[in-house]
Amino acid sequence: MSEPRIIRIDRDFALLWSGNAASLVGFYGVRLAYPLLVLSVTHSPALAGWVGFAVMLPSLVFQIPAGIAADYGNRRRNLLLCQSGGLAATCLAIAVVMFELPNPAMLLMITAFVEGTSYVFFEASELAAIRDIVDVEHRRVALAFFEAEQPVALVVGRATGAAAYGVAQWLPFAMNAVSYVFCRETLQSIQWGSAEQPPRSERTGPGVWKLIRDGAQIIWTEPFLRTTTVIGGLSNLVIQVGLLLIMVELERGEGATWTIGIVLGAAGVGGIIGSAVASKLVKRFGRTTVYRSALWAWTALLLPISLSSNPVVLAVCWFGVGGVGVMTNVLLTIFRVEVIPEKTLGRTIGTLSMVTDGSAAIGTLLAGYLLSGFGTTGTGVLLTCAMFVIAVSGSRMTTPAQQRRVRR
Repeated sequence: MSEPRIIRIDRDFALLWSGNAASLVGFYGVRLAYPLLVLSVTHSPALAGWVGFAVMLPSLVFQIPAGIAADYGNRRRNLLLCQSGGLAATCLAIAVVMFELPNPAMLLMITAFVEGTSYVFFEASELAAIRDIVDVEHRRVALAFFEAEQPVALVVGRATGAAAYGVAQWLPFAMNAVSYVFCRETLQSIQWGSAEQPPRSERTGPGVWKLIRDGAQIIWTEPFLRTTTVIGGLSNLVIQVGLLLIMVELERGEGATWTIGIVLGAAGVGGIIGSAVASKLVKRFGRTTVYRSALWAWTALLLPISLSSNPVVLAVCWFGVGGVGVMTNVLLTIFRVEVIPEKTLGRTIGTLSMVTDGSAAIGTLLAGYLLSGFGTTGTGVLLTCAMFVIAVSGSRMTTPAQQRRVRR
């Protein structure tokens, strides 16, 4: 490979990564601001759960269409349209707050849904775009950076989003709008060439249902993919309940609003560390052992969260939850990219995400009603028990060596 080509790849990937990282910072900021705003206006955890559900519902509905669009569409155009749609939605949210429009909860559910949709389609096309602009030998490093952008954005987005919300309720949405504009500029600066969309022969594929069936079949026939998809969906549901529990607990307390951002942002700090040690742990102990250990670690960390309202305790435990979460994400992302055929990567990841992220959306909605019915302590005990059952189930997961012995 020539020197100019290496430089160009570095430049293009840096633009893609930095633009999306900035957009994620803004997005995570408003994901925190949406339920806080509804809690402030209505004092209803159930309605806060609904607006959280609205921002995550696209993860349940649109993951497979987003994967198909990434596999067969013009990826540059997809990414730019996603940023434009998110920008329009967050500008409407600013208007809702600043001009005190009627039915604010309903309007914020709509804008949250549009932003969530933009995020889902963007994420699917970004993963395919990394494959386009980064050579095979550099993809492991690129994918590690791809996973690292989530915890980095989580730290900065939640901290700045909560701090901005404390200054003015519209400010997190204004910062989000700026991040969308910046991301659009970086995308337009990338030298896409012919890599912005697949060759015509790859774009004229079979029908939608055949595409969905192909992605699901790949997951079903690979035992580790199949098991971790189901367990990942259930654990994401539980973790999402814990997230809203912490927000309600701190919002009702005497602390400043920015405390919420610090506590929830701790997960991002943990995630940065988790992304750094993931590959070393997998190499030493194996992916199945690391995954099982992660489930038990989540169970242990959720117990103090269910019993304490101390911000320090919550921050330390949520730090661990985030670290374990990103560690497993790196483990699973590398495995998925290695075993899933490139031509089906987008829609297969979409099928996986429909289960894992869609479960998180359901968890957000469920959390509002659990908190309304059982309070924070009762809800915390329920989610800890649920995570314990999931960890026990994960411990029964067969290892690759056991799978080979069964086949014999």
